Amino acid sequence: MVTIRADEISNIIRERIEQYNREVKVVNTGTVLQVGDGIARIYGLDEVMAGELVE
Repeated sequence: MVTIRADEISNIIRERIEQYNREVKVVNTGTVLQVGDGIARIYGLDEVMAGELVE
């Protein structure tokens, strides 16, 4: 049976916290309702205006 000491666990947790890279990414997503003749009707993109080109 393997025994792990509390100081070993503490060191492992401390190393993981120091190596943690917090990266926040904001992405706007919507749902395509209908597509036809090069025009798409999309729900959920509140910041997009009518006629605007989106990727």
